[in-house]
Amino acid sequence: MANLEKLKKKLQNSLKLCGFNVRREFCSFLVEKFLDANVDLTSNTQFEETIKNISSILENQCSSGHSVEKEHIDQALEVCLRSGYNQNETICNVINAFDFPKLYFNQDRKIYLLDENKGKLLSGADVKAKLFIDRYCKVRQRTKRAFAQTMLKDEKHQLTLQTVDFLLTVSDATLDRTLILGALLQVSDGKFALEDLTGTIQLDLSHTKYHPGFYTEGSIVLVNGYYEDKMLHVSTMIMPTGEDYSTSRLSFGNLNYFGGPSTVPLKDSQRLQKYLSNDDKGMFVFISDLWLDHCQTFLKLEKLFDQMQSFVPPIAFVFLGNFTSESHGSDTLYEMKKQFKRLGELIAKYPLLVSSSQFIFVPGMDDPCTPHIVPRFALPNIVTQELKRAIPKAIFATNPCRFQYCTKEIVIFRADLLSKFLQRTLHQPHKEDIPKYITKTIIGQGHLCPLSLNDINVHWELDYCMSLYPLPDLIVIGDKCAAYKDNYKGCIVVNPGQFCTGDFGFKMYFPNNNIEEAIEDCAIDIAESDVNT
Repeated sequence: MANLEKLKKKLQNSLKLCGFNVRREFCSFLVEKFLDANVDLTSNTQFEETIKNISSILENQCSSGHSVEKEHIDQALEVCLRSGYNQNETICNVINAFDFPKLYFNQDRKIYLLDENKGKLLSGADVKAKLFIDRYCKVRQRTKRAFAQTMLKDEKHQLTLQTVDFLLTVSDATLDRTLILGALLQVSDGKFALEDLTGTIQLDLSHTKYHPGFYTEGSIVLVNGYYEDKMLHVSTMIMPTGEDYSTSRLSFGNLNYFGGPSTVPLKDSQRLQKYLSNDDKGMFVFISDLWLDHCQTFLKLEKLFDQMQSFVPPIAFVFLGNFTSESHGSDTLYEMKKQFKRLGELIAKYPLLVSSSQFIFVPGMDDPCTPHIVPRFALPNIVTQELKRAIPKAIFATNPCRFQYCTKEIVIFRADLLSKFLQRTLHQPHKEDIPKYITKTIIGQGHLCPLSLNDINVHWELDYCMSLYPLPDLIVIGDKCAAYKDNYKGCIVVNPGQFCTGDFGFKMYFPNNNIEEAIEDCAIDIAESDVNT
């Protein structure tokens, strides 16, 4: 308490030396807000930088030596904490799927541009074909760049990329250093073909060697082998290589591809990068399958909030559905409304968390939103209104959604992918290789659910909402399978696992740490009810 008073007095005296007469209550307000935002005012360097910023903003609003009013203080806080001198340069921003920017590739300028025509839920039949063409073209664009890089590095062992029509023009051919990119198409039970924009060719997969990844119908793959009797006998099948952010970035110019109020990519902001580097304790908490009707859920959440209240409040708690363990029939909405009201009352007991952290809720596939088609709308207001009344800052997002924190880009998606991958794949992995296979598949395909539309249906004209191009810093896949984490091409892929099973596990993400140390496995121990990391 004494240290807090010293900070307030120090702030007031420093501003007075800069020519601003700021009342004591305003200084108290400023100190509290900066501390809530994890600004370390005890550091001399940080304190001096903060005073410099406040003075600069106040100077543009009022004359030196005059009394500073509340509106001046509010404006200074808005600029210092949220925008770094730019109203559109937000520190935190949740972006719903239906607000994602829709882009198209301009062939003349060789760059992506903003498409003003947003996708519709009900679209024409021709859009379905365009969906797969867009997926293929994005993967081919990345693959061609990867091939060009290998040619520069190794001229003796150059790879060439061909299309299906190349094979259709010859009677037989052996593909040594040649790969063909196409989509897997199941023509009949157990028989597959390879399809691209130039044609279709049947595949013989009896002697195929599969590289890591899940190869399902609709997957875009690289194959080689030999062509004989109108059949491509595949010797090797490879998942398309991922592409790191810096390489993809060149195709988007200065366009904000991620979404949010800014017109330019915030990943390049030096101010936000500086803010992030000073926030060494900032973290996110990801909890999946938060079953509010489970007998121990609220007890475990209470223990978790107790720990977080006494520690450093997270930047955000991200809760992924499903929010009930089973269907309650016609009483589902009433039951969920009651449980969300109870959750709001629990969170409200922790004022430090309410003021410092964001609470984000992403619906599962079985939650009452819309039919089982993605993207999914946020939870209906009838379910969430009581929690919103208790926690006005709570955010009910779509599935999927995006989260921007400073220069970090996070994509969140709740769907049971692994079970569908295992049912459909041509090659089964060992159990210990599953995280690598999922990561290689999602990043290689550049898509959140690279499955047949019969497995997870996507609104045809909103398929761009599932795109992972360029790669974000973190992809959170809420899956009912065991928790996992992996990284590839500078992107982390993590599954928090089901919270209400086993040891009540969840994941914590530290955006200021390097990739190897960014994710921590955590659990609320059943015996001691303590948070262990």
